[in-house]
Amino acid sequence: MNYIPLLFVLSAVPLLLANWFIAAMILGRDCAFLYEGGNITECAGGLSEEEMTATSGLIALVLLVIQMGLIVLVRRRTHGS
Repeated sequence: MNYIPLLFVLSAVPLLLANWFIAAMILGRDCAFLYEGGNITECAGGLSEEEMTATSGLIALVLLVIQMGLIVLVRRRTHGS
């Protein structure tokens, strides 16, 4: 039985979470409070904290698609040789 598709699907969620975490850390590294004592923050390039979280989620999805595509290409090349 071929377990590769099962492993491919099961690894997608942890890989997506890792991508999101990395993107959030990169975008959120310079988040700062706009007002002293307030809870309004501004992050990379003027994004709010909510916008930064949503943007990092979109970046994580794009990275996941690229990574899965690369996995398929490498698998086809190694399997074809």
